[in-house]
Amino acid sequence: MTHYILNASAGYVNLSPDAFHIWAKHYYKCKQDFQTPGHFSPVPYFLLCRAVELEIKSRHLQSKNRKEVKEEFGHHLIKAYEALDEEQKALNGDELKILNAANEIYRGKGFEYFDPEHALRGYSNFPDLDSLDAVAKKLIQP
Repeated sequence: MTHYILNASAGYVNLSPDAFHIWAKHYYKCKQDFQTPGHFSPVPYFLLCRAVELEIKSRHLQSKNRKEVKEEFGHHLIKAYEALDEEQKALNGDELKILNAANEIYRGKGFEYFDPEHALRGYSNFPDLDSLDAVAKKLIQP
């Protein structure tokens, strides 16, 4: 009688790209549902930037692990976008300018914490919200 020993190993399924894409869509939906309180709010900017960040990272996670993506890009939207494969880049020059303007504020947590400099400028350094929304939509729902 012959005995066989089978060594089964656990399979590996990379769920991160799909999860990040789903969460990107959730943040985008939250921005769409956000009711402006009648005065300026940084919340919709934050929601859009987080959606863009997660969507771009979902693409990088197809070939890298989460630690690599986090260490390489942090919260730098432009750096992450520029590192995408050419066929994944969808933004034109004007859209990239919008993303760059948002990135400068997002990286410094300017959409998360009150910054008197932004307020004193009347938030004039913030990109047009509708244009940023169009950029996020284009990236998340190609």
